This record gives sequence, structure tokens and C-alpha cells, in this order.
Amino acid sequence: MKIVTVNVPESYITAINKLIGCDGLFPSRSELIRVAVREFLIKEITNATNAKRLIDSEEDLIEDKELDDQKIVKVPIETRDENNNPIRSFKTYKIIKRLD
Repeated sequence: MKIVTVNVPESYITAINKLIGCDGLFPSRSELIRVAVREFLIKEITNATNAKRLIDSEEDLIEDKELDDQKIVKVPIETRDENNNPIRSFKTYKIIKRLD
């Protein structure tokens, strides 16, 4: 493992100290910080992956420009699979009347 030095506010240290030791959830500050960083990285990587899927699906909408000429739109629909991962699909609608 590598050593990383981080400056944090005193209030963070106070909160961390309440969560470590014999009565705490973590054996040490280092372990608490490792767990916090790991959870943060998992969350951010998942968000970045989902954002990539969103960008890819928006490109699909742009490619369907010819549908716009026929007054047809594709609306993205997001559902979840059994692992609670987002699944993006599209529903196609014909525009009958434009609302102003």
C-alpha cells in the first residue's frame, strides 16, 4: 500500500474518532478512510459508466433525425434489471399535434 497524506478539517477528525476503536465500527482511521475511498470510487465509477450509456443512447436519438421529418419521436425509457442496474430503451411516438 502507498501512504497518502490528506489535510482534513478538525470536525472530520472528531467524527472519524467517534467511529474507530473498541466501541467504533472501524479498527483504525486508516481502515475507515480506505473503506470511504473504496465506496466513493465504486459510486463514481458506476455513475461514469451510466453517464456513458446515457451519452451513447443520446447519440442514437441524433441518428434518428429522419424520423423527425415523419413527425415521429423516440423517448428514452429507463428501467432497472434484477441487479438494480439501469437499462435504457426507447418508446416511439407519432406527433399528432404540436403544443405551443
